[in-house]
Amino acid sequence: MKENQDINAASLLLAEIATRMRVWLDRAEACIDQLDEAHMWYRPNPSSNSIGNLVLHLIGNLRQWILGGIGNQPDTRDRAAEFAATAGHSKSQLLSLLHDAVEQSCDLIGKLTTNRITERKLIQGEDVTIASALVMAVSHLGLHVGQIQYIGKILLSDSYKESWKPKGSK
Repeated sequence: MKENQDINAASLLLAEIATRMRVWLDRAEACIDQLDEAHMWYRPNPSSNSIGNLVLHLIGNLRQWILGGIGNQPDTRDRAAEFAATAGHSKSQLLSLLHDAVEQSCDLIGKLTTNRITERKLIQGEDVTIASALVMAVSHLGLHVGQIQYIGKILLSDSYKESWKPKGSK
């Protein structure tokens, strides 16, 4: 009985992580769709990141932690380049790359067996369980999507359209 409860809890965790990743993707896309090309690389100052940097960073992180770290794909990440970029990808390219990274990650998560979530992996120099890596990746995605939305709100001011509001709010 306890083993079945553990398996069900692990299955629920995996499904919820994939669902939450897709929610964050939807919110990022809803924000970015409102912006023009120039907005993608806008930086309020040289030490801040643009939306383009944040998208590249999210793609690199998902590819390193989930697709590489858990899925054993080659790790080709250049983290410094994610933040150094000031152009090079159009809005549609960035959206496509982010969409692909999230969907490939969710597909991999959907294929994980529940007994693997306690498996240990060395990712970005850290010895972590798969469960820990997944929680880190989804929380990291949410953090930076929030930053993307904040930049979008600053750029568009009152014309920004929220992608989600709590039930009952105006």
